[in-house]
Amino acid sequence: MEFFAVLPTWKYSGKQIEIINSDSVKVGFIQRKYKNFLNKLIHYSPVTLSFLETINIDGEHNGNHLKIREQSFKSNLIKLKWDIFLNESKFLLEDKTKINTNPRMVYYKNNKKYVFKKDIFNRTCEISFNENIYATIKIDKKIPPTLKTITKTDDLTIIELLGIYYIINLAY
Repeated sequence: MEFFAVLPTWKYSGKQIEIINSDSVKVGFIQRKYKNFLNKLIHYSPVTLSFLETINIDGEHNGNHLKIREQSFKSNLIKLKWDIFLNESKFLLEDKTKINTNPRMVYYKNNKKYVFKKDIFNRTCEISFNENIYATIKIDKKIPPTLKTITKTDDLTIIELLGIYYIINLAY
């Protein structure tokens, strides 16, 4: 299945990102959420305070509700981690990046380990499990960043894929 989305040009925008299927029908959305007004205000300051930044995302698709919440500051001292709530289930997303130009995230869902590998040179992100590619996210246009997502299986929902990709995009 193919899905399309247009990311906001400004990285800290709280605007809804619509998910559109191949028939040009809106099927869902993802949106960045801030914990409070002070957290949002930090992004307008001229001084970069990235250690105070938290990335939280909400989304909805076909009755599935997604909440991605960054774990506490203490648990994120070594590697970044997020809790992903899909309806009533809780999963873990962990940063395994060693070099900033080659970001990798591991998503643990139902005793499976999905690896998100973003390649900044050919502008793609591959989602794999046991060396099999389950989905591909490709940037079609740079301005505004337009994404084309091709899924080969229904193991991961489109809001999970785009929500995790948006986290990778915000973090790196």
